[in-house]
Amino acid sequence: MRRIIPILVLLTTLNIMTFGQKSDPGINQCMADAGSPRIKYLKDFRIQLGKAAIPGELRFKARISLWKNTKYRFTLCNSSGSQGQLIFRMTDNTNNIVVSSFDKKTGQTSRYVDYLCLKSGIYQLNYDFAEGQQGSGVGVISLIK
Repeated sequence: MRRIIPILVLLTTLNIMTFGQKSDPGINQCMADAGSPRIKYLKDFRIQLGKAAIPGELRFKARISLWKNTKYRFTLCNSSGSQGQLIFRMTDNTNNIVVSSFDKKTGQTSRYVDYLCLKSGIYQLNYDFAEGQQGSGVGVISLIK
């Protein structure tokens, strides 16, 4: 009896490790779109928003801790059926914009942006769809080695 319990625990653990983790095809595709084999996945945000009553302020907000002298890639992927293009903006603790996927001068939106962190700290991530459109997508944060 003493030998059966450890064997059952081992088999249960192996089963959970083998079948317990499912990969998300949306995140896998977004990582493939990031464009470099030197990228290490850190975190993702699944964004689903309805049409904004008044477009303007980016509606999906999250916070993340970043480290000085580390290069990050923020990748944006739309789901099929989204009416607007997913956009991203990151601000520091003084609410200054440090990086954005939308260039106001050209009106272009990038699928990913790279950021070399110059100061360790907590940063505010803001996501929305262009012009307050409804849609769903994924924002993936990666480390560039």
